[in-house]
Amino acid sequence: MFLYKYFDISDNQRQQIYSLAMSSVIGFGIVISLVLYMISSFLDNSVIYTILGIHVLVLIYRLYPIYLHKKTPKILNCQWILYFNIGAFLSGLPWSLTFIYLINYISLEVQYLMFAVIVGLAGAGIASLGAVFYTYLFFVVPLFLPLIGWLLFVGDKTHTIAGILLLILFGYYIMSAYRIFMNQEELTRVKKRMDLAFDGNRDAIWDWSFLDKTLYISEKWKEIVGYEDSESYNKLITWKKRIHPEDVKKLMKTITLNKNKKLDFMDVTYRIRKYDGNWIWIQMRGKCHFDTFGRATRMKGTLSDVTNETNFKLKNTQLAQIIKQTNDAIILTDIKGYIENWNLGAEKLLGYSYEEVIHQHISLIYPQNLHQSFEIMIQTLLKKEKYLTDIYMKNKEGKIIPVSLSLSLLKDNNGNALNMIGYINDITERKKAEEALLFQKKVLKHQAHHDMLTGLPNRALFTDRLEHGLEESKRRNQILALLFIDLDHFKEINDSLGHGVGDEVLKKVTARLKNVIRREDTLAQLGGDEFTVIAHNIKNKEDSSYLANKIVDVLREPIVVDQNILYVTSSIGISTYPDDGKTMSDLLKYADAAMYKAKEKGRNSFQFYSSEMTKKALDRIEMEQNLREALTKNQFVVYYQPQVDGATNSLIGMEALVRWQSPDKGLIPPGLFIPLAESTSLIVDIDLFVMRTAMTQLVQWYKEGLNPGKLALNLAIKQLENKKFLSIFESMLGETACKPEWIELEVTEGQIMKNPEESIKVLNQISKLGIELAVDDFGTGYSSLAYLKKLPINKLKIDQSFIRELPSDEEDSAVVKGIIALAQSLNLKLIAEGVEKLEQKKFLVENGCSNIQGYFYSRPIPSKEMRQFLTKKLIVQN
Repeated sequence: MFLYKYFDISDNQRQQIYSLAMSSVIGFGIVISLVLYMISSFLDNSVIYTILGIHVLVLIYRLYPIYLHKKTPKILNCQWILYFNIGAFLSGLPWSLTFIYLINYISLEVQYLMFAVIVGLAGAGIASLGAVFYTYLFFVVPLFLPLIGWLLFVGDKTHTIAGILLLILFGYYIMSAYRIFMNQEELTRVKKRMDLAFDGNRDAIWDWSFLDKTLYISEKWKEIVGYEDSESYNKLITWKKRIHPEDVKKLMKTITLNKNKKLDFMDVTYRIRKYDGNWIWIQMRGKCHFDTFGRATRMKGTLSDVTNETNFKLKNTQLAQIIKQTNDAIILTDIKGYIENWNLGAEKLLGYSYEEVIHQHISLIYPQNLHQSFEIMIQTLLKKEKYLTDIYMKNKEGKIIPVSLSLSLLKDNNGNALNMIGYINDITERKKAEEALLFQKKVLKHQAHHDMLTGLPNRALFTDRLEHGLEESKRRNQILALLFIDLDHFKEINDSLGHGVGDEVLKKVTARLKNVIRREDTLAQLGGDEFTVIAHNIKNKEDSSYLANKIVDVLREPIVVDQNILYVTSSIGISTYPDDGKTMSDLLKYADAAMYKAKEKGRNSFQFYSSEMTKKALDRIEMEQNLREALTKNQFVVYYQPQVDGATNSLIGMEALVRWQSPDKGLIPPGLFIPLAESTSLIVDIDLFVMRTAMTQLVQWYKEGLNPGKLALNLAIKQLENKKFLSIFESMLGETACKPEWIELEVTEGQIMKNPEESIKVLNQISKLGIELAVDDFGTGYSSLAYLKKLPINKLKIDQSFIRELPSDEEDSAVVKGIIALAQSLNLKLIAEGVEKLEQKKFLVENGCSNIQGYFYSRPIPSKEMRQFLTKKLIVQN
C-alpha cells in the first residue's frame, strides 16, 4: 500500500511490485518457520542466527527505499526497478541455500515437500512477476540454479535425475514467463495505440470489473478531470463521490438497467467535479459483458467531455424555449418562403397553429395586394442581408393587422443563405397612437389655420394660398382673380340680435359661398364678416364677374335664424393678376379699394379695381341675361352658307350658322355672343335649336326636290360631354324625319384634343348612326396623327387662317398642300373655308381640294335666300 502512495508508477506496475513484496515476505516467513521447526533440535544457535540475520538484512534492504523515497523521491523514481530486482534476487536465494543446507538432515519425504515448495514458489512467481520478466529472472535464477548445480554435482543417480528434472522445469518456467512478458508487451503496445487513438478522439476508456470491484480508466481521464493517479484511486467509490448529487441516481439506474439486460447499450450524460472544483459534463457510453451463465462480469466503454456541446445544447434549448414562448411572432422560412417553424407568438398574433402553416408559403399571411411587395422584400433581403419595414399582414380570420417586420438571413458555414427569419411585432396600438397623434396634429394645424366658427381658412392660410396661387399663375402664364367680400350691415345684426345669431348667419353665409365657388378656388375668412375668394386659372378677367354676380345673388336670398328672417347683402371688390398687380399686397389693397367702391355705389354689387373692367363685366352680365331671354323668346335664326364643288361649280351642301336677331340691337354676329354662350353652357340649348330648325328646313327642301346636299351642323364640346346627347339627337332625327346620310357634324380640332379618348368613344357612337363627321378648323389644334387615325372622321375642313394669304404666302401654301396630302393618304374628304378670291379657289382646285366654302360663292344667308340659291342648281361666279 505504501507503493501506491509514494511512487508515481502505472497501475500494472503497482500490482506487480505489490505481488513481489508480498511473495518475498511470505517466502521469508515460510523459510523461517520451517527452519525453526525442523532443525532447532540439531542445529546450533549460530546457524539459526546466521539465517535469520540474512533475512533481516534482506527485509531492511527491501524496506529502505520507502524511507529513502521521503528524502530523495527523484532518485527513487528513476531507480525503483533496480531496488526491487535486487530484492527479488535476495528473496529467491535463501530458499535455494536453505534446501542445500538441510538436504542432508531431512528425510526423503521432507525433501519432496521442500522441492514442491520451491517449484510452487517458482510457479506462483510466473503469475505475479512473469509480466516483469527481468524481475522474475532475478527471483527464479537464484532459486533454481544453485540447487540444480548442487544436485548435479553430488553425482548420486537420484539427485542427478532430480537436478535434470528441475532444470527442465526451470526452462519451462523461464519460457512461460517470457510468453507472459511478450503478451504483456503486446497488450501494452495495443493499449498505447488505443490511448493514442482515444487521445486524438478526446475519449477516455473505462473498464469496471464486477469480480474484483476494480475500475480502470485510461490516462486521458487525467486530462478530463485534472486528477493525477497519485491524487485519486481508480476505484468506484472515489469516482462516485465526484458525481453531481443530482445525477447519481440517474447514472446508477442506467447502469443497473444495463446489468439486468433491460438496456442493451448505456449512453448517459452526467456532471462530475474537476480538480479545480468546476463541474463538467461527461457522456458515458458502455456495455455490460456476461459469462456463459449470464452473470455480469464487467462493463466497458468510453468517457467523453461534452461540456461545450451540452452547454451549447442547453443554451440552444433555453433559447428555443425563449423564442417559442415569446409574445413576439417569430417565423422561420426557407429561401423560397415556405414556413419551417412558427412560434407561439405567431400563433397568437395570426391565429394559425403550427400544424396549419408548416410547409405553407408565407404569402398565406400577406394580403393579396402585398404579394408583389413580398417578392421585392426577399430580393432586398438577399442583397442587404436584413430588411426592416412596417407592413400589413392578414390573420386566419382575414383581419388586416399592422406589424413591424424585421427580416434576417440564416447562413451556413460557407456563407450560403439557408433560411429567412422574420421577427414580427403587432403595432396596432402604436398605429392607433400615431393616428391619434396625427389627427391631433391635424386638428391643431387646422385650428391654427382655420376659423373656429366657420372652418374656413384664416388670414394665415389665405396668405399662403394666395402666394402659392400667384407663383403658379406666373409659371403657367394664367390669370388669377381675388374677390374681397364684405357683408352689408352685419354689425347691425350682432348689435340687435346678439352674437349668437350673428354666428349662425356667418355659418349659413359660408355654406352658400361654398356652393357657388369652383372646387379649385379658395374661400377664406379674414375676420368677422370679411371673406375672400381666390379664383385660379380664369380664362379672362371678365369671367370673375360671373362668380361675383353668383355670390351677390346667393347672398341676396333671405336667411332664417331662430325664426328671424334676415336679409344679408354683400359688397365685392375684384382685383386680378397680372393686370392690376403682381404682388399679394397689391392685389389685397386693390380688391379692398374696389369693395369700398361697391359700397359707395349702393352696396349689394361688385366692382373691379378698374372702372373699365367693371363696365365690361356688367356688359357681359347683361348679355348673358339677354341671351337667356333670347332663347325663351325665339330671337335666334338660322343662316346657311353654301358649300360648292369648285371644279364643277355645283352645290354639294351647306353649313347651318346661328344668328341673334335682337329687337333692340338688330342682327348680332356670332363672334359677339358664341364665346359667352360656350362659357355659360347656353351653347347647348343654342346648338339644339339650330339642329332642330336646320333639319326641319332640310327635310322640306328634299320634299320639294331641291336636292340641298349635306347639312353641316356644328357640335359643341359640351354636347359631347353630355351623356344624354345621343338619345336627344336620335329623337330629333325621328321627329324631323331627317335621314342620317343627309347630316354632317363638325367638331373643332381643339375640342377633340381636350379629351381625345372620350371624344373617340362618343364620335364612334355617332358614326354608327350613319352620320358623317368632319374636323373643323383643321391645322389649328395640334392634333396627334395617332389620334387622327383612330377618329371615325370622313372630312377635314381647312381653317380660313391658312386660306387668307393664298397663294402668295409660301408658308400657308406649304401648310395647305401638306393638309391636302395628309387627307389623300388617309382617304379623307376635304373642304376649305374662308375662300374669297378667284386665285385662292384656283390654287385649291389645282392642288386637289375642289370643295369650297366662303364669300367667293356666298355669304351666310337666311333660308329664303338659300332656297333661291338651290333652284339655280349650277352656280356661276362672276
